[in-house]
Amino acid sequence: MENRITSTPALRPLTDTDVTTWELPDGAIARFGHGLRLDVQFSHDARYLSVATKIGFWLYDTETLAPRALWGTERGMMNVATFSHDSRWIATGDQDGILKVWDTQNGQCVTKTDWGGTERRNVILHVHFSPDDQYIAASGFGHSTVYAWREEHFEPIKNYKLEKPKLNDYRKEDTAYDRHFPTAFSPNSNLFAYVSSPEAVMISNINTGEDIAHLTGHTDPLHTLLFSPCGQYLASASLGATVQVWDIQDESLIMIPKSYEGNRVRLTYTPDETLRVADIFDDKVIIWDASQHKKLDTFNTVSTTAGNARFSKDGTKFAIGCRNRRIQIWQEDTSTTRSFFSGYGSIPYSVAFMQDNKTLIGGNYGGTGKIFWDIDKREDQRILPPSGKRRSLKQCMALSPDDQLLAINAGDNDVQIWHIASEELVTELTAHERYIYSLAFSPNGKFLVSGGWGDELNIWDVARWKKQHTLKGHNSSIVAIAFHPDGKRFVTSSRDGTALLWNVETGEQISPLPLPDTLEDASLYRGEPEEIERVLNGGNLQWKKYQHMQSIVFSPCGNWIAGGLGTWNADGLNNEIRLWDTETLETRMIFLQPNGCIRPWALAFSPCGNYLVSGAWWKWGLDKAPIHLWEMSTGKNIHTFWGHASDIQDLAFSPDGKYLASGSYDGTILLWDMKSIIGS
Repeated sequence: MENRITSTPALRPLTDTDVTTWELPDGAIARFGHGLRLDVQFSHDARYLSVATKIGFWLYDTETLAPRALWGTERGMMNVATFSHDSRWIATGDQDGILKVWDTQNGQCVTKTDWGGTERRNVILHVHFSPDDQYIAASGFGHSTVYAWREEHFEPIKNYKLEKPKLNDYRKEDTAYDRHFPTAFSPNSNLFAYVSSPEAVMISNINTGEDIAHLTGHTDPLHTLLFSPCGQYLASASLGATVQVWDIQDESLIMIPKSYEGNRVRLTYTPDETLRVADIFDDKVIIWDASQHKKLDTFNTVSTTAGNARFSKDGTKFAIGCRNRRIQIWQEDTSTTRSFFSGYGSIPYSVAFMQDNKTLIGGNYGGTGKIFWDIDKREDQRILPPSGKRRSLKQCMALSPDDQLLAINAGDNDVQIWHIASEELVTELTAHERYIYSLAFSPNGKFLVSGGWGDELNIWDVARWKKQHTLKGHNSSIVAIAFHPDGKRFVTSSRDGTALLWNVETGEQISPLPLPDTLEDASLYRGEPEEIERVLNGGNLQWKKYQHMQSIVFSPCGNWIAGGLGTWNADGLNNEIRLWDTETLETRMIFLQPNGCIRPWALAFSPCGNYLVSGAWWKWGLDKAPIHLWEMSTGKNIHTFWGHASDIQDLAFSPDGKYLASGSYDGTILLWDMKSIIGS
């Protein structure tokens, strides 16, 4: 094994640096963000780092810190991407429960198998090659499987199941999330360790199927298992950052259990049998020689630490993801660490274009900030709030019509107003008692409306930054706000299933939008004939009480109001887009969604008003989440964009109609070329 030739993956040239154009779906011209990062792993020679994300997996050169490849974008949703010991193969486990093997010589998937079945909980959390690369193990929620691996072929060898695991068992106060149900191969590839109960480990002989050791002693669920290089010992770690080491032969502990002070740990053995522990805090990492209880090094992280972190095989390198879109690498015997911008931001729950048609704002969640992307240069030009002034930002934002101000919800109940050019905080609005869900400036710039938890709905005078009205009408959270182009009226939608039209000057309610169960005139429905018939016959009306509009918009001419209706409770039922006449509030059309489309909760009209786009959530069984383009004159779905691996959160057209931006739960924004679809 030591003389095995290590393969070199087929990578992109170092000169190919514009990652925004790598592996784009049909119709897209750029991707901003690298996807929501889920795991990092070194190749066994530490020359490369794999980064598993919701859009696929990336490969980085650890010497240059440059991205060299992006593979697996056909589906994405990768939980883990791990190298074989000779670097010829990469095995991935995804959130659909599919185990795949990729040939690193060409980046192609050579085989796959459905590990997880049809239950959504059966995602793959861990994947390992045996040291001789003859076996692959995959594990997830209460289930582990060992496969004999031959090129282009899986042969299941053994299944190991934990009876009726409970998710609540894996939650511990003040402990960061860790991927549970770990597995490990012994150095000679003959033994396999797996979790037999949340706090216990079983070790079996792969060749004979015999159980040779049962190790107990942890008081919290396990998340890491690791054999020593000699194969005699097994190290483990549990939630709460407790580490134990067993002698396999007599099932005895050889080291006093140690609970570390951070919120999680990572383990590795060095070639000389030294156990190393990375004790991970929110803002630092301490590297320990656990065998001698000796602190080796401490380094501060470049931002709050994320959940993904890993040692190299020999323990001389350690990579950790941070929440400011950077990955930081520690290396033994160096006084500093290296970090690189990886582009892995948080979820862009909202998107907006500035009037120059060249700047796109991504309303990212958490501590990442609201990112201003330069479309021509394909890079970010600023982030608000600036570094050092960010709190835990929430989902929504609003851009003033003159492009001078950006309103964001910061913390649980505050609205911050930032001056974009100077990057200065103008004011902070603190009238809300609970979480803020929605923000909107009036088209004339005179008012800001904020909606939140419960029934909180406020109108603010922008000139004085004073609360002008507190509105009452809804009895649940206000999730969407949209202004009529005249700036005098606005509409709100709530999780109580209602939508209300308001006068912004007086704060008076004008009227609710009618939401009849079915329309008498069948000609007002658009969609598949069988779906129209089902709705006309009152199909699945029991779910109506759960239905609400997560998104609501006015057309540019102001004649239409469009609302996307769906439910949290039922997939594929009562998912529709309603269009009301603004003056009469009569329903003029209903777009019933195509099969496989649920929760069309992102909506945007084209600037010309001739088209409406709707973005849906991902549904089990699909490779991508759809974005539908509707022609308003006919109500027909004239095009569908398939690009995002997960739920569409928001949509926005550029003012000139040339681009469509879509923000997704996969952690990216895609920029679509609309001229090629609908012309100029």
